[in-house]
Amino acid sequence: MKSISKTTAFRRMTAAVLLAVTLFLTVLPVYAEEDVLPETPPIEHCRAALLYNFENDRILFEYNAAERVYPASTAKIMTAIVAMEAFEGKLDSKITVTQAMLDEVAGNRIGFYAGEVVTVEQMLNCMLVNSANDAAIILAHGTAGSTQAFVNLMNEKAAWLGAYNTYYMNPTGMHNDAMITTAKDTALIAQYAYAIPGFIEMTSTPKYVMEGTNISDYRTIYNRNCLISNYYRVDYKYSQAVGMNAGSTTQGGYCIAAAAEDIERGLTYLAIVLGCDSVDDELYNYVNARSMFDWAFEAYDYAEVLSTNKVICEIPVSLSSTIDYVTLVPAESIQVYLPTSVDVSKDIRYSYNTYDESLSAPIEAGMECGQITVLYGDEILGSCSLITTSSITRSEFLYFLSRVQAFSQGRFFRGTIIAIVVLSILYVLIQAGQREKKLRRAGRRYK
Repeated sequence: MKSISKTTAFRRMTAAVLLAVTLFLTVLPVYAEEDVLPETPPIEHCRAALLYNFENDRILFEYNAAERVYPASTAKIMTAIVAMEAFEGKLDSKITVTQAMLDEVAGNRIGFYAGEVVTVEQMLNCMLVNSANDAAIILAHGTAGSTQAFVNLMNEKAAWLGAYNTYYMNPTGMHNDAMITTAKDTALIAQYAYAIPGFIEMTSTPKYVMEGTNISDYRTIYNRNCLISNYYRVDYKYSQAVGMNAGSTTQGGYCIAAAAEDIERGLTYLAIVLGCDSVDDELYNYVNARSMFDWAFEAYDYAEVLSTNKVICEIPVSLSSTIDYVTLVPAESIQVYLPTSVDVSKDIRYSYNTYDESLSAPIEAGMECGQITVLYGDEILGSCSLITTSSITRSEFLYFLSRVQAFSQGRFFRGTIIAIVVLSILYVLIQAGQREKKLRRAGRRYK
């Protein structure tokens, strides 16, 4: 690794300070995002919604996101989190269904039997694919010994995640006036679940075939999320959807936490839609989720705001007999997640500084000579080094002349010249004095 001289280090530090001052003093144009983005997605017959991008950890759209609403079936996302973490690496663990478990079940169910032996993984699939309430109750008992103890774990996890406006009363999402959440909290919880191995795979399947048990033959269980499966409705399937959970209660309305991805572009979105109505047979949790996804895929993408082929500036070069300047380019390209309506050629600005005003040959291609910062409005998008595009050899003749010139302009040379002049003058004066003495002596002799 090449060592950096104190002079070079000082120059780089000075350049960095100058760059910071330049950025501080420069009057930057202000770009209002609403001026360059497409219209926000149409949200209808809905109490709360939120749209989030995973790769850039960014909320793109909010609608009443902090308003407290009923979670409905989205509560099962937290049920899955608690159960999957409790049985991490042991999803094949067995649970024997009891009548006491089944007596607690209300709403949608698979229809398990007392005495039936099932696995944790089977119950997770039944709950997440078909939104089965009996599977959620069985998981609660199998995990914590009772529904109440399990609900306590759900609330502890919500608080740990920072979902402070969420409170659970059961693991199914069945209505309870005290059970509330917000779109923001649901997004936090869904983001966490998304990262748990196996969660998205379970929620993405259109159907799940559960193997036979000690009591029942195999069961074919279809996904109730109509973005994933067209078994219950054929008009909402979304080709880029990759799972999560949907459901409804009378009081909570139609709800969904859904994910969609574009693999080629490397974009994954999370849509949270809560408290929707059904109007003229239209389920607005799906209508709104699809609208939000369509808007996101159209409104945002990655843009190259800095290319390694972009010539930023030129620096004069000395001691070369063939080239008198070298061009500088960015050391790396910068791609940024931006609104698709941003015109990179017009809306993106650059601020750069070089470490030196000129360079002396020899110069190697790729030598770091400065820094460049990319700006969008008042936002810094990124920065990187500026490097030389080519190697330049040194002219030895010009180098010799420069050394002679440098020597002639040095203190030692100037001191030597002055000393010679002074000594010469002294010599002349001494010689003149001696001649004068000789002449005087000669004059006395002839008198």
